[in-house]
Amino acid sequence: MNCSAWLRRLLLLLGLAAVSAGAQSTAEFDDAVARLQFAFYTGDSRALEEVLGELAEFEADAGLIAAKSYQLAYGNWKLAELLGNPQGERARSSSKTTAGKAAKSCVQHAREAISKDSRIADIYAIEAVCDTFSPGPARNGSSACTRSKSMRTALTLGADNPRVQFIQALCIPDVEGDPAALDRWRKVVARFEAAPPSQPGKPDWGHAEALLMLGQSYVKRGEMVAARDVLERALVLAPDYREAQKLLQTAANRPK
Repeated sequence: MNCSAWLRRLLLLLGLAAVSAGAQSTAEFDDAVARLQFAFYTGDSRALEEVLGELAEFEADAGLIAAKSYQLAYGNWKLAELLGNPQGERARSSSKTTAGKAAKSCVQHAREAISKDSRIADIYAIEAVCDTFSPGPARNGSSACTRSKSMRTALTLGADNPRVQFIQALCIPDVEGDPAALDRWRKVVARFEAAPPSQPGKPDWGHAEALLMLGQSYVKRGEMVAARDVLERALVLAPDYREAQKLLQTAANRPK
């Protein structure tokens, strides 16, 4: 090997080493995402905001650039839900305004993720639910969400994707006593249970939330034994899931 070729190789190796030293690992990324989900499950909006700040500063390598924007979109969606719920931890007049800002940030990051990787089906669904977000009672559904171009794209790319199915079911307006709601959430839960395990750096949210929604459907129908069963399964997946804990207590205290 001549001197010129050796020097080029050395510079290439030094450049790769600098990139590796500067970019944070997939394990570090997954740890931040896990803390983001934990903050949502525990209903801690302040902690969620802090983790979102950390994620925004995360030095992602090329393989995680789209995933970073995806998780920032997802985290802002969950923040909007926490702040937009009048029964939530920070229930005050300014919370709805902050929730609206979080929803807008969700849309922005979702579109950034799409610009980096247009094949991720569930990011279009996240964009749809955030773009039609309205502060108020959590998960009350929006017909505009189900009809949106983003949701249609999500279904075209990933009709069998459990997270796409979750958001599609979430967007359907929740009519009290709707017999179809129970069937919808059963199908979503079944899709999560049939899905392969998530790979490092990939989304893994939704299963516990789907079980919560199925539990809510059972409670509305007065089927408390079935509700307790699915809520206990949700808490196996996410032991600190505050909404599941509260609903399980409700189901346990009601007559069978």
